[in-house]
Amino acid sequence: MQRALKTREAASSDHKVQAGEASPLAEYFTESRVLFLLLAITVLVYANSLSGDFLYDDPKQIVSNPQLRSWGNLLHAFWSDVWSFQRGTPATDVALPYYRPLFTLYLTLGYQLFGLWTPGWHLMNLMVHAGATLMVYCLLRRLSGRWMIAALAAALFGLHPVHVESVSWISGIPDALAALFYVPALLSYARYREEGSKKWLACSSIAFACSVLCKETALSLPLVIAVWEMARAKQSWTWRIKSAALVLAPYAIVTAGYLAVRLAVLGRLSWDHPMMARVPDAAIWMTTPLVVISYLQHLIAPFYLSLIYGLPFVSSAADWRFVLPVTLLAGLAAAFWFYRRHVTAEMWVACALLFAPLLPVLNLKVFHQENIVQDRYLYLPSIGFCFLTAWLIVYLARKRVTVAALIAGITLVSFGASTVWQNRVWQNSIALWQRALAYAPQSWTARYNLGLAYLQNKSDADARAQLLEAARLRPDLPIIHNNLALAESRLGHTDSAIASLNRALTFDPQLVEARNNLGTILFARGDYRAAREQFRQALEKDPASLPARFNLARAAAAAGEHAAAIREYETILAQSPADAEAQYQLALSYAAMGRQPEAIAQMERAINTERDTKRAAEMHAALDRLRHAH
Repeated sequence: MQRALKTREAASSDHKVQAGEASPLAEYFTESRVLFLLLAITVLVYANSLSGDFLYDDPKQIVSNPQLRSWGNLLHAFWSDVWSFQRGTPATDVALPYYRPLFTLYLTLGYQLFGLWTPGWHLMNLMVHAGATLMVYCLLRRLSGRWMIAALAAALFGLHPVHVESVSWISGIPDALAALFYVPALLSYARYREEGSKKWLACSSIAFACSVLCKETALSLPLVIAVWEMARAKQSWTWRIKSAALVLAPYAIVTAGYLAVRLAVLGRLSWDHPMMARVPDAAIWMTTPLVVISYLQHLIAPFYLSLIYGLPFVSSAADWRFVLPVTLLAGLAAAFWFYRRHVTAEMWVACALLFAPLLPVLNLKVFHQENIVQDRYLYLPSIGFCFLTAWLIVYLARKRVTVAALIAGITLVSFGASTVWQNRVWQNSIALWQRALAYAPQSWTARYNLGLAYLQNKSDADARAQLLEAARLRPDLPIIHNNLALAESRLGHTDSAIASLNRALTFDPQLVEARNNLGTILFARGDYRAAREQFRQALEKDPASLPARFNLARAAAAAGEHAAAIREYETILAQSPADAEAQYQLALSYAAMGRQPEAIAQMERAINTERDTKRAAEMHAALDRLRHAH
């Protein structure tokens, strides 16, 4: 097995692969055909993801991110965090800072290429995953020296349903993006160990640097190489440790440099999530075995997956949710130790590929309580899992070819079918949060987000039901009451909507959106004075809020104070010259002040700007009246 890890050149795409390994297959399969089939089945099972919507973080990270609209963001990404565009705004749900500049570059490139055309974004994600699948094949082909193991492992990787979260969710791409460099870093290292050329070690270090700039979990790569070094040599442990230390030096330099830049940009290396402050440290530690077992379960049986699993925290060592996972992990460790003499160097590396990338995500303190298990974190670990699975199936084929072929076929088909089905969950927000609610019915987050999805879909009664339940679970969160008011207002329950908004403002008097919504309802009731006060307070908190300023102008105009309305409309148009509705309303206020020529000119600009034909027809009618009066 030591020879296999020294690596061998893969057969050329113009030659049959590994003819002596499985002659009937080798007569047909060339390297190029294997690669074509791998990419074809990977693309095929993800084809239905191309019609998916912007989901979860996508509306904020892509649709509402002004930085993506400028190529200057390519440089800005390296000295800012992923959510920097929200810093300094009145947003109440700003995420914790992440330093992932290559992810920000990816988003910027995607916006410049596709704008808000979602199929283009999904195609980009799919191409990244297909590229990672190809890289996995190349790595395992070189590590094992056996095309069948590499092809089967890469097929399992390409079809594995746990990757849906990384591929079908646009903003979930960082793990797959990191793999696009993580795997070539290992591949270059394999070339270095085979050929001894330092250029391959340099290439590996550069690829490692790119990987960690996509996502910090790639920092696990030196641990994989350390295990690789320990497993491949048969010298003394002292010699192995010295050898590993020498080859790990470039990776240590890259790691130190990355951490220094991260500290300079974020002001910290890590953090504790605010929601985790409520959970005792002992409970977090006792929950870790359950998390590990959950991840292994999702790798082995990846069916009916979800964004949220509602995994409870373990508070007692006598709890079966602690005892059973610890027993299972101890059993696995004991079996590994008992059969350690039969564990090949190849299997050691596969285990390192499986468990090393899991270690960073076991720091549960950095996650929201409901996000301690996320399938996208299995993207890198699945490489090791697929490698081990393929190795076991090929090993079984030596004795029972039919059984091994049946197991491989059933696994691939079931994985592919589950991925196609799982893509449907990520098609729209309603399906996504309905699945989450099935796992976590007591999750206010799932209820709240499902309510928002229903609101967006104009299913107001369903939205109100979910938001009422979310408010029952978390009565102190103003954003829930604010959105509940929107559903109630649409349903005609004006008094209830006002009460909900007042509750929201009781918890957070500075909530701009709630002020604006309350003012809108009061405006519709004809209480212009009270409405103007709400809009004024909203602008005090956020002077850049164009919706609040527009509403303030409308309220002033409705109260007959057109001079004040004109000032606000002109301020809006100075910031947003193409706002057709502001142009139209400004024209009406000009007309009310007897400034007919200005009113006509402004109305003509509004008509030329307006894209809605029905609204443009209304403006034409108003223009005709202005001309007739003039």
